[in-house]
Amino acid sequence: MKVKKWLIVNSKGACRLAVNKPGIDWNEVAIHLEVDLPDALFKKPRLEAKITVPDEAAASDVISAIVSDDIREAIEQATGLTFSIAIAKQDTAL
Repeated sequence: MKVKKWLIVNSKGACRLAVNKPGIDWNEVAIHLEVDLPDALFKKPRLEAKITVPDEAAASDVISAIVSDDIREAIEQATGLTFSIAIAKQDTAL
């Protein structure tokens, strides 16, 4: 995307933008700006996650709290989101 505008700055540092070439006061200067931005800058990122639990992990009844904390920290660092993991035993009385 290309954006072309005029930036008008006065001697006190106040600024304004104009679409067309502006008329300026004695204490102003007009600067023609052209900004070229990639379209991808405006697209939201797609968040993805893949979790693989190896077969040998299923043999244990206890998952270390350190492992779940490491997973939580890795997801939070990668996404910036707050992530909560809860481990509960399956109710066999169903």
